[in-house]
Amino acid sequence: MKKLKKNKLLLIIFSLILVTLPFIKTGLFTSAKADTKTNVTESAVKKISFNTPSDEAPGINNETGRWINTDKNITMEDLKGKVVLIEFWTFGCYNCRNTLPYLEKWYDKYKSDNFEMIGVHCPEFDNERNFENVKSSVNELGIKYPVLTDNEFSVWEKYDVHAWPTIFLIDKNGTIRYSRIGEGKYDKTEEVINELLGENYSSGKNN
Repeated sequence: MKKLKKNKLLLIIFSLILVTLPFIKTGLFTSAKADTKTNVTESAVKKISFNTPSDEAPGINNETGRWINTDKNITMEDLKGKVVLIEFWTFGCYNCRNTLPYLEKWYDKYKSDNFEMIGVHCPEFDNERNFENVKSSVNELGIKYPVLTDNEFSVWEKYDVHAWPTIFLIDKNGTIRYSRIGEGKYDKTEEVINELLGENYSSGKNN
């Protein structure tokens, strides 16, 4: 009788193992796949950021946009020879406000003939479409760099932006070399700024 109970118990344990094994196996493979995907993505971003060109930066001109903190209608051609940071933002976005201290620090630290920063303001709500509201917010937030309003999202679409805030870093030759969506990775972004500032500018006139 004891032997029969023991065999029955072993049979139950063996059955449970057979039932749960597929789930354990699937979980392990899913976890491994996610980790691999994350690593590949980070590697690809680093490659684009530091070693190889991405796309030529589109123009920042638009039909209805107005500039704040500058009297000049800035074009990408004007910015050739400079490292350019462009941030797409809106003043009512909490995440955008969280990035501002870092942007202001970089602007004060690197502002020179070789570095420029542009804020492209794309409204999320109706009150953010009003130019005076944008201008007032720029002043209140202490933003010193040029800001362009993009109510029609034409520049947003040229850069294929999908979220606030989104940052692009463009090298001295006008090529997008790095992008960052959302908050965080500030050390990485500043690392790329320094990397691009150390590169030479080739106008292409003599090539």
